[in-house]
Amino acid sequence: MKTEVNDAWRSASLLFAALLTAVLVNNVAAASPAVCNMRLSVELTPDVPNPLDSGFLSSLLSNQASYRLTLRSWDPGSVMVIELTGPGPEYRCQNVVEAMRKDGRVLSILVDQESS
Repeated sequence: MKTEVNDAWRSASLLFAALLTAVLVNNVAAASPAVCNMRLSVELTPDVPNPLDSGFLSSLLSNQASYRLTLRSWDPGSVMVIELTGPGPEYRCQNVVEAMRKDGRVLSILVDQESS
């Protein structure tokens, strides 16, 4: 009888632990902040000496230290495709794009509509 009681308590404890874990995981997922992930087509002025320079992309972000630009493709004399990542929500991502549009080296920025 004592073994059956111990087994019942052990089973109940495991079930409780599993339920508690599920609740905590769901709460953490719900509390996770929105993430910015946008694909941009950026046309630069012809006087940009080397857009592939490691410091150039980060300079487009000016003081937006929480964001990152990653080069996806570039055709010399044409448009570069870059990915903008960082913290959300979406309006903050849009603010970063708007700040980049004001950069004198940027002729235009188009946001890929399939970005999330």
